[in-house]
Amino acid sequence: MPPVLLPTFELDLSGLPEDEQFPAWASHVANSHPRRLPPLTGPFRSHTKFWRLDPLLVSEQWMDPFAFERDEAMVRATPADHYSLVVILEGEIVFKRPDGDIVCRVGDAALTDLTRPELMHAARNHSVVIQVARWFLDEALDPVDIHGRLPQTSATKVLVDFVAALVPQLGSLPATSALPMARVLRDLLATSLVDLPPREVGPDGRQPIRHRVRAYIEQAAPGTLNVEAMCQALGVTRSSLNRAFKAAGGVLAYDRRRRLVALHGRLGDPTEGRSVSQLGYDYGFPEKTHLSRVFREAFGYPPSEVRKMATAHLVATAPAGSLQDAYKTALRDLS
Repeated sequence: MPPVLLPTFELDLSGLPEDEQFPAWASHVANSHPRRLPPLTGPFRSHTKFWRLDPLLVSEQWMDPFAFERDEAMVRATPADHYSLVVILEGEIVFKRPDGDIVCRVGDAALTDLTRPELMHAARNHSVVIQVARWFLDEALDPVDIHGRLPQTSATKVLVDFVAALVPQLGSLPATSALPMARVLRDLLATSLVDLPPREVGPDGRQPIRHRVRAYIEQAAPGTLNVEAMCQALGVTRSSLNRAFKAAGGVLAYDRRRRLVALHGRLGDPTEGRSVSQLGYDYGFPEKTHLSRVFREAFGYPPSEVRKMATAHLVATAPAGSLQDAYKTALRDLS
């Protein structure tokens, strides 16, 4: 039976009357005020393909000139706790800043923090836009101060080249590859950011709430999070905690999601010998029926499907005590 492929979604507004094309595209924009740049009349090309690689959303876009503006009022009104990575394949995008414009051309990449104001002008372009959940990037890299063009380094070039090569293949990948591929993209992005300065602490000299909560959760046994105890330990209120994790559905939903992502990774390891039930228990999901339900809600397929795919790609089992077995054991023990 062939694997279920990663679904490709497509939005092409060329079939609409010319005066309806830009308004129809603008209606899909949630976190910025879009406006059209010259030419202001005639057809507006807007063709987008996108793929869900939870916790990433990857879009390939062919666009006529437009502008995005997100002011302080909109930042407050439309909370979005994620980054937007733009990789330019054709054309040019300019980020307007008080201290000078940042111009991104073919081969460049820029990372926008959706919790900050932004004004961006785009010429006619072909680009890839990747929405990255903040918690997902924070798992690979302590928060850094980035809001603009990525450093023009070898690491960024590897990221850009990988994105350009990956996007044409996304529609032919199995659905079960979504999370592993998301990790590859996330880790390449983190590598390009590793030498940047840390994100500034708050006015009280403390790390942002999300950063402190994430560190607290990582020290707790999986599935044992007590929100009241955590609030007392960190000196935060429930209301501030709810605001910080609103986009994730709350701190408990955030914790459950990160455990599911980690569990998915273990299930996808062909050398992992523990059963689904054992792994579920280790990651804080002691009830099999509950695990199956929340796993399917998160990824669209049951945990057993990940194990089947991993088994199907395991070519041979190394004999016990062999050099190959020792090597695989060493790899498994790294995590």
